[in-house]
Amino acid sequence: MNNKIKILILISAVVFTIASCYNNKEDILALPTISFRGEVVPIITGGPCGCHNNGSTRAVQFSHVDTIFNDAILSRKSKFDSMARFTGYHPGQGVVEFSANEKIIIKTWVLQGGKDDAGGCTVTGAITYTAKILPIYTTSCKGATCHGGIAVALDYARLVSKKDVLTTIVNSGGNNGHPGGAMSLSTCTVNIFKEWLNQGQPQ
Repeated sequence: MNNKIKILILISAVVFTIASCYNNKEDILALPTISFRGEVVPIITGGPCGCHNNGSTRAVQFSHVDTIFNDAILSRKSKFDSMARFTGYHPGQGVVEFSANEKIIIKTWVLQGGKDDAGGCTVTGAITYTAKILPIYTTSCKGATCHGGIAVALDYARLVSKKDVLTTIVNSGGNNGHPGGAMSLSTCTVNIFKEWLNQGQPQ
């Protein structure tokens, strides 16, 4: 076998090998998406954030795991990201540390957009302040570092008087209108507030 044929066979083998590598899909699979409901919420409602899950009004509560109360977690994703990146960072008193794996999950979730991976939410029936709006406020907005603490306490009369502000907040999904900065709101919370506003803000 002459040298030209040997070189041709060698080149063909190299080309075939390179082609096979590109066909190996395992090498180019995208990183899996972190599930807010399945991975992030269990971390936040677990051990590291005890005072937020004990039913106290001292701190905003995270333990109400459903389509409404997850806003308390979503709206604080930048704080959780800082806690995952900087040792000893915690907006309240004391040192709160996530485990190494929990830090990876939280940082990756935030890098991927920090979204809620739940499905949509259809709101039907009468929406009243007492039955629907107050529970959201009490769990997601009330606390020492929020409304009723360093920010003004809200009640029915104040929310009614701030209809324009609420409208801007819910129409932007929390990105605009909130005096304390942007918030991340779940689809359910947005839909509930929109329907409450549409129904004339009944008490």
